[in-house]
Amino acid sequence: MIVEVKSVEQYTSFIEEISKDTIFSDPHFSYDPDNLYTANQKKNEKIFVSSHNEVTDGLFVWLIIPEEQFVELIVGFSRSEEAWLSMIDYIEASNPNSRIDFVYNPRNTILNSILKAKNAEFEAPQVKLRLTNEVSFGASQYAFELNEQYKEQYTSLHEKDTYWTAEKVLDATERFKIIVSIDKGELVGYLDITSCFKENEIYALFTKKGFEHFRKNMLAKAIEINKPNGMMVLVDIDNASENALYKEMGFETISGSESVYASYLNSRI
Repeated sequence: MIVEVKSVEQYTSFIEEISKDTIFSDPHFSYDPDNLYTANQKKNEKIFVSSHNEVTDGLFVWLIIPEEQFVELIVGFSRSEEAWLSMIDYIEASNPNSRIDFVYNPRNTILNSILKAKNAEFEAPQVKLRLTNEVSFGASQYAFELNEQYKEQYTSLHEKDTYWTAEKVLDATERFKIIVSIDKGELVGYLDITSCFKENEIYALFTKKGFEHFRKNMLAKAIEINKPNGMMVLVDIDNASENALYKEMGFETISGSESVYASYLNSRI
C-alpha cells in the first residue's frame, strides 16, 4: 500500500537503519538529509510511504511537475522489490506520458533490475565533490558572467540533450549564474552554476576542443562570485581528468555520494 505523508517523524528508526546500508542507502540523503526531512516544504515535492501487512518497507521522495510531464526520484529507501514496484506503479499511474528520472545508489540491485526491465537509459555512475579548500588562482579575469552580446553563441554551443537546456537556464535567472570564456570574440566555453542556495551546484562545464585550459579560469570565477556559499559538483567516477581538475581546484569527494542516473518515458495513457 502506498500513502502520501506530511511528516517522516514516525519513520525515524526505518530511516536510520536503511541509511546505514551501503547497498540500499540513498546518495541524496547521504549528501544532505534535508532532501528528505524538508521535502514537504519544497514546491512540487511529495513524500510517500510503502507498507505491507502494516509494516513499513519503503520511504520515497518524488519531485513531480505535472505541467512539464516530469517526475524525479529524490530519495528512495527500500530493500523490498515489492515496495519499489508498487511505488513506481503508483507514480506511473498518476503521471501518464511523463519522463521519470532516477538518481540512486548504483549498488541497489533491485532498482537496477526494475529499470533495466523498463528499458531505461542509463548514464555512467557519478560521485559528488564538494569545495573544501581555498585555492589561489589568479587567472579568473579570463572568465566572465554571460552578457547579452554572447547569449546567442551560448545557446548555440550549449548541450541540447539535457533537462537544463540553455533556454531553461537563461529563463531561470533567479536560480542560475552563467560563466563564459571568450577568445577573439568567440565564446569557447561555459559553466552553469546555481546561485540561490547555501551550497550551489555546477550543472555544466564545457569548452571547445583546444580550449580546455579555460576550465580552470571559469571555475575560479565561479568560486569567486559564489562566496561565501558552498559549492559541489557531480563527476563521472571513471573520468580521471575531470576528477583531477576539480581536486586541483580545491574539491574533495563526498563519502557515500556515489550515484547513477537512469530515465525512461512513461507511456501510460
